[in-house]
Amino acid sequence: MRSWIALFLLGLALAQAPKPLKAGALTGEALYPGGRGVSYGEAGLLARGLGLALWQGKDQVALGLGARYKAFPLLDKEAEAAARGAAWRQGEKVYVPLRPLAEALGLQYRAQEGVFLTLPWAAYLGAEGENPRVFRFDREVNAVVRPEGVLFLLARGEGPGLEQEALGLFLPLPTPPDRVYYPGGGRVVLAWGRASPKPTVLLDPGHGGEDAGVEAGGLREKDLTLDLARRTAALLPGAQLTRTGDQTLSLGERLALAERASVVVSFHAAQGAGIALYLPKDRPSPLARSAEGLLATSPPDRARLLKVYAGSPERLAQALEAAFAKRGLVVARAEGPYALTRVSGAAVLLEVGLERLKTPEARAQVAQAVAEAIRAYLE
Repeated sequence: MRSWIALFLLGLALAQAPKPLKAGALTGEALYPGGRGVSYGEAGLLARGLGLALWQGKDQVALGLGARYKAFPLLDKEAEAAARGAAWRQGEKVYVPLRPLAEALGLQYRAQEGVFLTLPWAAYLGAEGENPRVFRFDREVNAVVRPEGVLFLLARGEGPGLEQEALGLFLPLPTPPDRVYYPGGGRVVLAWGRASPKPTVLLDPGHGGEDAGVEAGGLREKDLTLDLARRTAALLPGAQLTRTGDQTLSLGERLALAERASVVVSFHAAQGAGIALYLPKDRPSPLARSAEGLLATSPPDRARLLKVYAGSPERLAQALEAAFAKRGLVVARAEGPYALTRVSGAAVLLEVGLERLKTPEARAQVAQAVAEAIRAYLE
């Protein structure tokens, strides 16, 4: 009996012993603090080996890959850190749990005789624009600004002006960009000077073509939503519509347009006289999910960029509620599974009762409220 206990304890001890860690091309040790069987790796080694961004403060450490990031509370006590899944500070080094990091950033995690973390090389897909200039890859990548240009880490491919290096794709530039940011979807944006990208407003008239939507008293949803979108667009120079006539438009076609927009309002109608506003249950990207907190703490210039690429459905909803309230109209809010509300920008679905849309004057009032709310949100 004692021999079995001894073997069990020996096996447990071996399981908690340091193991080889390979992070990309670099090697180190995977530690198991607190004897909980959770592998940890040194944050600096992981950042260098896998091309990750690393931020460290007094009480927190985070690693990032493009728009994706994983933050950990930073603790000094080994056992407490392991119990909470937090980062652990040992002298001048900081260790982070490896599996949660891999899951958050899309790294490949493999544990056998040691722990292996790998990141497949990203494929370059193309570029567009001048200032800002947007580079697209098949996964999130990090970019490093050098005096002579920009290096896209662990990326490969061919394109005008790009040079393949051992660490990734290098873009020589006469003037380095003033800002580099990551809107998600494998995109890296380079911008120069004080110019910043303008937000895109997309208005989506629900239904259309063969799909008439709800009908009552000779009013058809597809006609009313198009009228609302047209009236709103007339008050917002530069606003775009998903459809400009009575055509059938698939959800995939609407989503393709919505994914590139900063603000999306999808118009729908329903029986009755109520007004309902549907917000997303969740957000698609880490940047979008953290946008609410970032907008509250960012300086004006950065907040404007966030509204272009990530946005805040909550703040847009508040602006809509305020605009309708000024006109004596109450908005009921709910969360919905609607696909168009799950894009990166600030997207909501507005459903207005047919009883409130009977006259051109009533529809003009709704359009004025929506346009006023969008302007307030963007400003």
